[in-house]
Amino acid sequence: MSRQPPWLLRATLPAVLLVIAFGLWLHLERIGPTPVDQSWLEFVGLDRGSVPYWIAVVLAEVGGGTGVVICTALLTGVFVLRRRLRSALFLVTTMLAGIAASEILKAIVTRLRPGDQLYESLGFSYPSGHSMGAAALAMSLAIIACRRHQLRGSTAQEAQAQAPRMGFHWSFILAGIWILGMMWSRTALQVHWLTDTIAGAFIGIAVAVLVDEFWTLTAQKTRSPRFALWLAG
Repeated sequence: MSRQPPWLLRATLPAVLLVIAFGLWLHLERIGPTPVDQSWLEFVGLDRGSVPYWIAVVLAEVGGGTGVVICTALLTGVFVLRRRLRSALFLVTTMLAGIAASEILKAIVTRLRPGDQLYESLGFSYPSGHSMGAAALAMSLAIIACRRHQLRGSTAQEAQAQAPRMGFHWSFILAGIWILGMMWSRTALQVHWLTDTIAGAFIGIAVAVLVDEFWTLTAQKTRSPRFALWLAG
């Protein structure tokens, strides 16, 4: 059963600590947007009613709380119907962990959103929940696709054996495009600072990687071959 690449696991903790440290700095110093945040917001500003504006609005709706819940529920249902219970469990736990981490950090940092919003958004700004959700969902699906590709044709004994680290899969490119698109949407609609979306994306990716590693290690340590195979797929 393939595990996450060592470099990715080593990069996850520093990324999470950086997001937390920056958030605490924002909270303690009570500063507004950084110069980079302000410059980026001016650069990506949209005209209300334009085609890019409506594209950004669609992304905002799909990536909102209701959209994420519906997408997660539908995908989980598909995995369950296809008896891919490990994928369903992985997706649900990743999304729950990501939402919890994002909301806890929002409550601690209490950063205010930009003032001139083009799309009504409530709550605190750091980190971006939309960016976190997009990253967690997209990264989870990319990991599932990559793992499924590697496990295709494996026997029960091979699924339990120590396999090479997870490699690259084309689905990671699609995941990156979706994440960047959501980050653009949130800043173009003037509802988040750039650093909010970066932090949200880091959290979503990190949670997906760590949760997948957790279930992989759990499968390797279990004494039940049937349960290990279930967790592998």
